[in-house]
Amino acid sequence: MLSDRLPSSRREPIALRAGSKPIRHLYVHTPFCATVCPYCAFYVHTGSAGEMRSFVNALLCEWERLRWSYRVEIETLYLGGGTPSLLPLDAFRRLADVFRPWESVEATLEANPRTVTREKAAAWRELGIGRVSLGVQSLDPAVLRTLGRRHAPQDVERTVATLREAGFGNINMDLLFGVPGQSLASWEETLARVIALGPEHVSAYELTYEEDTPFFEARAAGMWREDENLSIAMYQTAGRLLEGAGYRQYEVSNYARPGWASLHNQGYWKGNDYLGLGPGACSTVGFRRWQNRRDTGDYIAALSAGQDPPREEEALSKEVRQRERLLLGLRTSCGIPASWIKGEEEEARALIGQGLAELSDGTFRLTAEGRLLADGIAGLFLG
Repeated sequence: MLSDRLPSSRREPIALRAGSKPIRHLYVHTPFCATVCPYCAFYVHTGSAGEMRSFVNALLCEWERLRWSYRVEIETLYLGGGTPSLLPLDAFRRLADVFRPWESVEATLEANPRTVTREKAAAWRELGIGRVSLGVQSLDPAVLRTLGRRHAPQDVERTVATLREAGFGNINMDLLFGVPGQSLASWEETLARVIALGPEHVSAYELTYEEDTPFFEARAAGMWREDENLSIAMYQTAGRLLEGAGYRQYEVSNYARPGWASLHNQGYWKGNDYLGLGPGACSTVGFRRWQNRRDTGDYIAALSAGQDPPREEEALSKEVRQRERLLLGLRTSCGIPASWIKGEEEEARALIGQGLAELSDGTFRLTAEGRLLADGIAGLFLG
């Protein structure tokens, strides 16, 4: 359990020990949103421009403390949230001045379509952001209302045009299916309109009912019910339409045109080490994992006082890390080394016989149909 406070920053810098591998992935959590969506369980809240600037100051302090303790050679930077596109431009420029030196970094910024302006888009591009991930969720006004989203379909179309005009050649669109009241026809129309807009990457997630959200409470009260058959049909429809349009499913929920798969996400799925900055952000380095407390005020106060932010830490065994790699690897089109399922050959043969998996060149991977059942299949190999 994450329960013990992280030791002082005066501890021995574990990642600087001889032979240690560099950390190549950095996640920055921005906890601010204009409104909090009723299905969202991420650590987010509203905030003033002044609080956002104080947050950025604290964030840069945390970065300074971490980058001297670990061997960091950043290849991917992901500015997530929350809604980092809400940050005032002067605050964003301060961030960019620190992270811009890595010219070859895949730098992603999450954005709500309503927050994107020509001025912001031009500044983001000038400051080194090369990839924008839009929280579209749906292009059906009724579904957007159910989700508590404030943007309209035309905002998405305008935003894509604005980003293209600013020179962005790498756009992702996040979509949700299995939303209460959403029909298969509505989902098909959203997919068709997204394809017409031509993003390089599409993430299509099934809605999950997370604890401590209004959606979870509504389902618990019997207001909404999940329709597994409809969700399966929506998943299969996404695969059929997106792959028919030239996208490749490279993970259960992710599709990309050739050459545009997310390097940052692949880092997670391969079990690579990563650092997370910001309140609520998680980091994994070797066999240590820690998470900053989900409290922006405490985060800013601690770093302003020259201290590490309040954190909780857990030690990970080799077995836990390996289980995570297996579970995540089975969700990808790359699969896992066949050696990882040694002793479970009978189960593997059964899956292959059912058309749910395949084995070739020493790699065991699930088919598109198998990836629909990835979590359950992983349980066969995890005991």
